[in-house]
Amino acid sequence: MRYTNTYAERQDVPDVADIKMQKYLKHKGLKEYKDWLKIGTDPKENKLNYFWLVTAVINIPDYCVVVNKKVYLVEVKGTKRIKESDYIKLEELHRKAKPYDEVFVGIMYFGTGLKKPMWIPFSALKGMWEDKNTIWGYYEKDFLGNPKLYKILPI
Repeated sequence: MRYTNTYAERQDVPDVADIKMQKYLKHKGLKEYKDWLKIGTDPKENKLNYFWLVTAVINIPDYCVVVNKKVYLVEVKGTKRIKESDYIKLEELHRKAKPYDEVFVGIMYFGTGLKKPMWIPFSALKGMWEDKNTIWGYYEKDFLGNPKLYKILPI
């Protein structure tokens, strides 16, 4: 699957990173609905009309994971390409979480060839996002036909 595929084509294949996330959490002995919860909206599971408008308005991460009295708000990625809208979402979550020492915001990256996932805290993500050397481009369009900014993280 490539980013050049249409939205419909991208929804017809399993979300490998999401599947890996759930396997990872279960492998760690974490229990769904007790230690972790998939709270983000997912177009592969939710067939709601005008779904893209919902995701443009609400701001929730893919997962909430609680481990050792710490809360992790996690966006799951299987690619180095990060949409600007995802970055802005994480930035807002980070801002809201800042007063709480027990809350962490970031990305769980399940890259091809990685033996285990990589946790990228928002502070590291911000550094990569703001780095002038980070490659960027407009690889797809949103539902209004506007180009969506992506950056390719140097990980």
